[in-house]
Amino acid sequence: MRNIFEHDWSNQSGQSLIKDCYFCWRQTKGLIAAVTMIALAGCQPATTPSSSIRAISKTALSSQTQQSSSVPKLPASSGSSNQARSNINRTAPDISSPDKSLDAKKPDQDSTTDLAAANAIMDSIIWQFQTDDKVIETTEPTIPIGADPSLSDDALDAAFALLSSRIRPQSFEPVFEMPPKGDGVIRVGLLVPLSGEYAALGMEIRRSVEMALFKINNPKIEILFLDTKGGETAGNAAITGLNGDVDIFIGPLFTDAVTQARAVTDQLRDGRARPPMLLLSNNVDVAGADRWLMGYLPEQQLDGLLGHAVSVGKRRFALIAQDSLFGQRLLTHASQRLADFGLTPEAVRVLSDDELADETNLKNAIRTFTRYTAPTDETPLADSPFDAVIFAGDPAFALRTAPVLAFYDVGPDRALYLGNALWNQHQLLVEPSLQGGLFSTRPSNLDARFDADWTEIWAEPAGQLARVGFDAMALVAALAKSNHRDWSKQLVSNSGFQGYSGAFRLLPNGRNIRSFELRKINKGEAKIIRPAPNKI
Repeated sequence: MRNIFEHDWSNQSGQSLIKDCYFCWRQTKGLIAAVTMIALAGCQPATTPSSSIRAISKTALSSQTQQSSSVPKLPASSGSSNQARSNINRTAPDISSPDKSLDAKKPDQDSTTDLAAANAIMDSIIWQFQTDDKVIETTEPTIPIGADPSLSDDALDAAFALLSSRIRPQSFEPVFEMPPKGDGVIRVGLLVPLSGEYAALGMEIRRSVEMALFKINNPKIEILFLDTKGGETAGNAAITGLNGDVDIFIGPLFTDAVTQARAVTDQLRDGRARPPMLLLSNNVDVAGADRWLMGYLPEQQLDGLLGHAVSVGKRRFALIAQDSLFGQRLLTHASQRLADFGLTPEAVRVLSDDELADETNLKNAIRTFTRYTAPTDETPLADSPFDAVIFAGDPAFALRTAPVLAFYDVGPDRALYLGNALWNQHQLLVEPSLQGGLFSTRPSNLDARFDADWTEIWAEPAGQLARVGFDAMALVAALAKSNHRDWSKQLVSNSGFQGYSGAFRLLPNGRNIRSFELRKINKGEAKIIRPAPNKI
């Protein structure tokens, strides 16, 4: 078992780490705004040489880098993201303006509770985003009609003058050139959404990676922050990484982002070795050669549940599924695994959104599913047709269907309920119709240690992705100690690795094997009935 924590965690004095490991580039928005207003108001094209702008940018970069040596902790705030002519897109912490939240007092208990609740909801969203293909909606641009009252007459006159003279305003976008990589340096490209709708997810991963690198304190490891946004810029971000000569990628997160980035790396034709990817996704469909999943796979969690159920004598299984990609994914896998045990489901029912939304339709569907017959004075209550029910859906699906199943006498007292890691939420733990249900989730034995390390730097509590992001960076750092750079052989280890996310092992086909603990819902709590193994 390779322990990826084999580093000197106590060395916190190397403040030069930030200067050595981070490429900080920040666009001076005030300068651009000022020059632009002068150009418009004066009705003249800009004449400032681009070299001047580049010199200013380099000066700002140098200033930020020098200041970083006096900062004892990584700031919690994110840096801005810019794209240069060379298509290099990276972000870095704003060292010159440290986040005041680090100096603030710890949040009170109520605030902490609220943050924990919000984090649970975010984890649920993360799970489904990783599982489902995210559809990016595009809209046609709308051309406004009439004059824009927000512009003055002078500004309009200047704009019309520029158009009439067919003079193209000079671009003030500075050019950032990646410095050459030093001897023995390993560059890691972090492909996550750092802006846009899903920036919060990307920032959680970014902070975890920064935290890992800060604790490892290896000046030979450099990070390029590559913004995938919601997935639509993942291809360009991957190109930026390749132009920056990265050795390995961490990310992307979403399925469509993985697809775009993979398409870019697969097209390498210049003899270069294809940089491997430590994908933060949990979608087995995107795994492959040189693309390893780091996420928690729901299929593996379901395997543990089914194995436990069979071991305690359960044989009559029923599957009730949500009509979604996530539900269908779990349904398909459950059916395959039952077949491996020589079992056939007693009943299978996929519920549509319309059925879930309508009370009458839902009752009718579940009544048919449970084969319910109302007892009479002459006819006692019949035995349950199943001794185990597999729920293939999200938490809302479980909360919607479990009470109705119990109403038709297939409650958790008569059949073993098998859920997923998303059941580890307060609303589900206190639901009466789910008491006694089982689910499998990530190991929690190292949570106290991780949370202590995390709160030394960040004010917000850590989510599920934080542990995975930290372990991905720690894994790269652990393997970086080796003199050879055959990542494929190093990552595929027979002994596996031990991290904050638990014990795991990467497989040649790009998938992983992780250890999980088994929990039972009991009186509003998730009791551990089988701890996660420490070795895979």
